[in-house]
Amino acid sequence: MPFPGDDQGSTIYSALSGLETAAEDLIAKAEEATSKATGSSTPRQGGAESQNGVPPEGPERNGPLPHRWIVVGAMALAFVLCNMDKVNMSVAVIPMAADLGWSPSDRGLVNSAFFWGYSLTQIPAGWVSTRIGGAKVLLAGVALWSLGTLLAPPAAKISLLALCASRVFVGLGEGLAPSSATNVMARLVPEKERARAVTAVFGSLDVGSAVGLLVCGPLIHAFGWPSVFYLFAALGLLWCVAWPLLSPEQADPDAPAPPPSSGPSVAEKAVPWGVFLRSSPVWAIIVAHFAYNWGYYTLLAWLPSYFELSLGLNVESSSLLTLIPYLAMTAMTPFVGPIADGLVSQGWTVTNVRKLAQGVAFAGPAVCMVACALLTPAGASHAPGTSPTGLIVGLFSAAFAMGAWARAGLYCNHQDLSPEYAGALLGLSNTAGALPGILGVTSVGFLLDKTQSWGASLFYPTAICQVVGLLVYTTFASSKRQSWATD
Repeated sequence: MPFPGDDQGSTIYSALSGLETAAEDLIAKAEEATSKATGSSTPRQGGAESQNGVPPEGPERNGPLPHRWIVVGAMALAFVLCNMDKVNMSVAVIPMAADLGWSPSDRGLVNSAFFWGYSLTQIPAGWVSTRIGGAKVLLAGVALWSLGTLLAPPAAKISLLALCASRVFVGLGEGLAPSSATNVMARLVPEKERARAVTAVFGSLDVGSAVGLLVCGPLIHAFGWPSVFYLFAALGLLWCVAWPLLSPEQADPDAPAPPPSSGPSVAEKAVPWGVFLRSSPVWAIIVAHFAYNWGYYTLLAWLPSYFELSLGLNVESSSLLTLIPYLAMTAMTPFVGPIADGLVSQGWTVTNVRKLAQGVAFAGPAVCMVACALLTPAGASHAPGTSPTGLIVGLFSAAFAMGAWARAGLYCNHQDLSPEYAGALLGLSNTAGALPGILGVTSVGFLLDKTQSWGASLFYPTAICQVVGLLVYTTFASSKRQSWATD
């Protein structure tokens, strides 16, 4: 279920604030080990070996954060840009529909086109990341979606089909991001820091949604709807220039060294897709990812239009009201990882922590969606003041804040089952998770045309998906390392 401060950069780093104590402990241990070492001045290296079996040199730490957390911060920024390039269309579609005469079904088609491309690159991204490393794949993804975003305005002036093709191109690029980032984190981040790292990176999607909603309305009002595509594309291309300078593939000298492996490296093995599909915990992740994203993507695509049509607001007011629930989710995100990791440190099993976090992310939003359906009058469009706007926005905010707990639930689960195949597993589950972007986003427009009911088209289907995901994940999920993880 989907879903930041005056200074957006400080918001991202607030998600990392809980790391200070852990980082200091690691630094002290590294210095102590270095001072006791004799006969060598070379710092201890962590991370995976290179192909010739010699560990790559880790970068020296020149700042207050270990190298791995600098890389995590850069990936978090990429994920901010990722959702900015999703949500720009959710807002821009309002003036575009007015200019080009689109129906609700046309809006749904445009918003869903992104996910056709997004679903196609999930499994390939996991496979390629396993082979060549996620850092290169992430760079390719950001470059692809930025170029696709740059093409959107001229494509829209050609035809609806051309615009949809440009959005497919954006989806192809963004589909590379989740698995590649998961691969990088699985290689660089120790298990005890995993929930915080995953929360920082994937939680930045919510920051991106909030930033996009915050700036899209004023940008469109001042410069027209093409401006949000040109500006966001330029930011993505700048990130592509900076990413290689951080040496994201190098080992972290402050990270604990991984246990030696006597078998072939994971890059030399065939990814066991058939074994994945015979695993109940993997299927629990797949179903949960589909159910969670049904709410995430349909609300991401349709909330601005809901506020415009159902509450009678203009494009700027719609984008600002939609921002409030994302702010609630962004505010919750920094607490999720430290609390989840803290429960593990206190003796909770990792499986129970994952189920608790994901249960909150499913049950709370389901209740809120039913309440929103009951509070929204029948009919697709209403005059301002017809619905209790403040209460509805409050329910959305509560739902989104509870949805943030998925960052310590299913989004950590791939790495729990197998750090070696974490990228491939996320590619598999995120393929299922991309389907709601096609089926859900398109069906909302179709059902809204047919039923003229926001409850029947948006809220009740979302609540049903959350309940199904809750039941399946609670029953079958596990965080135990699987027997095939190190075969």
